[in-house]
Amino acid sequence: MSIMEPDLHKLKISDPFLGQYQQLVRDVVIPYQWDALNDRITEAEPSHAIANFRIAAGQQSGEFYGMVFQDSDVAKWLEAVAWSLCQKPDAELEKTADEVIELVAAAQCDDGYLNTYFTVKAPGERWTNLAECHELYCAGHMIEAGVAYFQGTGKRRLLEVVCKLADHIDSVFGPGEQQLHGYPGHPEIELALMRLFDVTQEPRYLALVKYFCRGARHPAALLRHRI
Repeated sequence: MSIMEPDLHKLKISDPFLGQYQQLVRDVVIPYQWDALNDRITEAEPSHAIANFRIAAGQQSGEFYGMVFQDSDVAKWLEAVAWSLCQKPDAELEKTADEVIELVAAAQCDDGYLNTYFTVKAPGERWTNLAECHELYCAGHMIEAGVAYFQGTGKRRLLEVVCKLADHIDSVFGPGEQQLHGYPGHPEIELALMRLFDVTQEPRYLALVKYFCRGARHPAALLRHRI
């Protein structure tokens, strides 16, 4: 028996309980989170997440601020926007998301690497602490955002960015002699790569999922690769 993912463009929820939460996310949560990402909520701790991308892209001066996984907030917002646009088109929201995607693309390194903490604060420490630094976790959420935005809008810009990121990860990790034999300290990249494989049918992404999943069965391997 095969399980098919529903087309969210055609899926309409009429149930009032679930419907009110869809509306809450669309009308309140997404705008509030956008303000939070841009540090416009005085009573909330600064996020600096959008500013971090501007700094990494060379569009703004300053230092990285926030947790090592701060990029994931931007990715999750983009994914939420993508699924919201499936349910109810919003030209202004889509325009804002497109601008964020261009910012993310500008922050991506030439080799495909994408993480503002390491680009801005610790460029020499990429992939050196897989157990605690959430690089693969952040990459996974951005990949999910790229897939969702493509499925939600048909636009490929972020999908192309995350494919370049996935290609970089594929070149870094694996069983080869010149590759890192490391595994994620936080599950996320595996399901993200699986979603990317579903969309692109690129076999290397599926092979990388299997590689990371094999490593997850051996926790000691993760500790060995706190490089």
